[in-house]
Amino acid sequence: MDPAVFNILARIAAEKDESQKARLKEESAALLAAHFAHPAHAADLQELAFDLLNLAWTDAMVQDIVPSIIEVKTVGLGDPDYVDEDLRGMRAYWQGKGGQILSDVVRYERRQMPREEMVAAIDMHQDEIALNFWGTIDKLRNQAQEKLRQLPTTRLIELIRAAITSGSYYGTFAASTMTADQIRAVVQSVAAKSGGTVSILGTGIATRVLSQVGLEYGPNAQNNILQTGQLGVFEGWPVVQVQNFEDFAGNWVIPNNELWVIGRNAGRLTYYGDTAKVQELQLPSFMRRWETARDAGMLLYGADAAHGRIGRIVLT
Repeated sequence: MDPAVFNILARIAAEKDESQKARLKEESAALLAAHFAHPAHAADLQELAFDLLNLAWTDAMVQDIVPSIIEVKTVGLGDPDYVDEDLRGMRAYWQGKGGQILSDVVRYERRQMPREEMVAAIDMHQDEIALNFWGTIDKLRNQAQEKLRQLPTTRLIELIRAAITSGSYYGTFAASTMTADQIRAVVQSVAAKSGGTVSILGTGIATRVLSQVGLEYGPNAQNNILQTGQLGVFEGWPVVQVQNFEDFAGNWVIPNNELWVIGRNAGRLTYYGDTAKVQELQLPSFMRRWETARDAGMLLYGADAAHGRIGRIVLT
């Protein structure tokens, strides 16, 4: 990237005072707009897109609530990742002195984590950069951060809804007459299989139904929601609120009438590689597209009846 342009961007990024940062943005807007809108500087725009979108990925991961619910890890881009489950074997016991000591073998189940892509793309007219550089950049960053932050949570919910449709870990209750015993039956069943470490997950509308059966709000509830998503506790188990959002057609993406009970050892999210792929494309009619993708995979290995580490509650 052009050294003068790089220094301007670095200075603005490092500025802590918001009023001073706003002044620097205003002073540099015309110069940066002219530079990045020029066809000869397409490589610089590609580098800006890479830095901006990878920063959005980093911010989204910091704010993601999934690590507080299931295991999250990062491996090398080309490395496989395996889940070793149901580890058993070796006996320790008392016996008479001098007796034969019986041995055993280690048995476990191994599953390979899937590998998919988390992707996002946005189109814009090149004049948007030329006429409103910082407004366009801020809009792109904010939208990328918000949409990427939602991806792990929505995938987790999709997998739960597909896996739990009946059985002792599934309950359908009328919201108006729901009792603590009904919720407790599902939560305790999951907790028994999860070493007692579970989280109750739902949108703001769904989790507030628990207030009529014993949801306790902490003194710093608002700050907890912003930092960790935790709204409060129900009989000692954390209740985590997930932010709902609408799709392009205006439909809610996450059901507002369901609660999900998730054991800590119910699944894993694996990221492959430390950085995301980014490309900036020239489209017809002077449109530009920023695309990003990151290799990742999520697996729920505790959703079946044998493991019982996930529960689903549908409110009617």
